[in-house]
Amino acid sequence: MDRIATIEKRMQRVAERLPGMPVAETLLCRVIIMLGREMAAHVDDVISPYQLTDVEFRTLLSLFSQPDGTAGPSDLCAGLAQSPATMTRIGDVLVARNLVTRVLNEQDRRRMDIRITPQGEALVREVLPRMFDYTRGLYQDFSAAEKTRLLASLKKLFARLTIEGDGGSHADQAATSHATGGHS
Repeated sequence: MDRIATIEKRMQRVAERLPGMPVAETLLCRVIIMLGREMAAHVDDVISPYQLTDVEFRTLLSLFSQPDGTAGPSDLCAGLAQSPATMTRIGDVLVARNLVTRVLNEQDRRRMDIRITPQGEALVREVLPRMFDYTRGLYQDFSAAEKTRLLASLKKLFARLTIEGDGGSHADQAATSHATGGHS
């Protein structure tokens, strides 16, 4: 029996003992978590020979996606869901490896931006194509319409999870509530 079927059976047994358990929704959450872990493990397998972490590689990709290869630290923090302190550490690691450099912002000379170097670009160009076949293979049994619907559904779920526009996620709110004894 596959892992998902095993989890589903267990959830159904729990639901028998605890009526009202949202079995389908709970199973969806578990499957999404499992998918994320499996995909992250694959990315780690691809990038580990390059001594990069996932967030370091995503930082390079974020910079690579910019027309001039440059972004401000706050933009990177938001796009990569990292704190300023973590982004500084990631920047330090990538600067030390000559994959990025810090440059003065052209509009605000008090601000430093991060720019991908030619070495960083070359690394992205080498690593990213190694993920293409895996990514295509994941979705080979999906039609274009199914992929479009799946993406729309995941975007809808993500919007609900993060409550777009509130400045925080449910996890942030739960942590704050727990830390304050339920009082904000």
